[in-house]
Amino acid sequence: MTGPQRITGALYIDCGQQLQNLTWARHPRAKYECLLCHTTEGPVVGEHAVKAFVPTIRATHHQTHHQQGAQAA
Repeated sequence: MTGPQRITGALYIDCGQQLQNLTWARHPRAKYECLLCHTTEGPVVGEHAVKAFVPTIRATHHQTHHQQGAQAA
């Protein structure tokens, strides 16, 4: 059993609304909010942008914003 865990970020995904003719009434979008450094990544908009953003944003954000802080400490 592991100890308590804390939430360090929030990933928001809006799947959008696609019409029957396959056009978008509301395009998909996503954003990531880091609760450690209080920054926001995104929002990204569009089906392909969201598909690329979602699986990598957490690792990308931590490499960009938290590796530098850890090395300086």
